[in-house]
Amino acid sequence: MLHSVLLKTLRDTRRALAWWSLGLCGLVSIMVAVYPSIRDNASLESLIKDYPEALKAFIAFGGTVDYGSAAGYLGSELFSFMVPLLFLVAAIGAGARAIAGEEERGTLDLLLANPLSRNRLVLEKLAALVVELAFLGAVLWLSLAIGTALTAMEIGLTNLAAATFAAALLALLFGVLAVLVGSATGRRGLALAVPAAAAVAAYLVNALAAIVGALEPVRPLSPFYHYAAGDPLRHGLTLDHTMALVIVTAVLAAIALPVFSRRDLT
Repeated sequence: MLHSVLLKTLRDTRRALAWWSLGLCGLVSIMVAVYPSIRDNASLESLIKDYPEALKAFIAFGGTVDYGSAAGYLGSELFSFMVPLLFLVAAIGAGARAIAGEEERGTLDLLLANPLSRNRLVLEKLAALVVELAFLGAVLWLSLAIGTALTAMEIGLTNLAAATFAAALLALLFGVLAVLVGSATGRRGLALAVPAAAAVAAYLVNALAAIVGALEPVRPLSPFYHYAAGDPLRHGLTLDHTMALVIVTAVLAAIALPVFSRRDLT
C-alpha cells in the first residue's frame, strides 16, 4: 500500500536532485573563482558605467550594477538571471510532473486507487515541490558560503540565505502555477508552457519598467519585482515583498485543490 505520495515523489526525483546539486555547485565555483580577478579592476567599473540603460536593467539586481562589491557581483552574475532561471526550470518541471505528468503516464489512477483523497494527493505533491526547492536552496547557500569564504568575498551568510530564499520562493510560485494548470487540464505540455510564458512575461515587465515609463504602474504585478526590489543580498528580506510572493503562491495552491477535485480525469 502507498503510505506517502510525498516520500514516493522525493524518491523518484532523487537522481535529478543530485544532478541539479552538482550543476549548482559547479556554477557557484566558477563564479566565485572569477571574482578576485575583477574585484579591483577599475577599467571594468568604467566600462559598466557606460553600459546602455537597457542592459543595466536586465543585469541589475536590487536596482544597481556594481561589480566592485561581493553583493553587486553575485547579484548581477548569479541572482539577477542564472539562479532564478535554474530554480524556475526545476520548479516548473516538477510542478508539471506532479499531476499532469502522472495523468499522462497513466499512473494517476494507480495513486488514487489507494485510500487517498484528491486534496491530499495535491497537497503532498505541493509539499514535495517545497522540499525539492528547499534542498536546492540549501545546496546553493552552502556552495556560496564555502565559495565566498575561500575567496574572501565580504558578504554575510544571512544575506546570502535571504537572496537564496527569495529565489526559491519565486520559483515556488511558478512551480505551484504549473501544478494548478496540470490539475485543471491534465496536460503536461500546458503545465510547462503556461508558467514558463508567465515567468518570461513577468521578467520582461520588471526589467523593462526601469526604462519604459508606461510599464512602471504594472511593475508591482510582476513576481520578479518582489523578488529583487528589496535587494536581499544587501538588506536581507523585506516583509512586504516576501509576503506578496507568499500570498500569491498560497492562493494558487488553494485554487488547485478544488479544481483538481472537481475535474473528470482522463
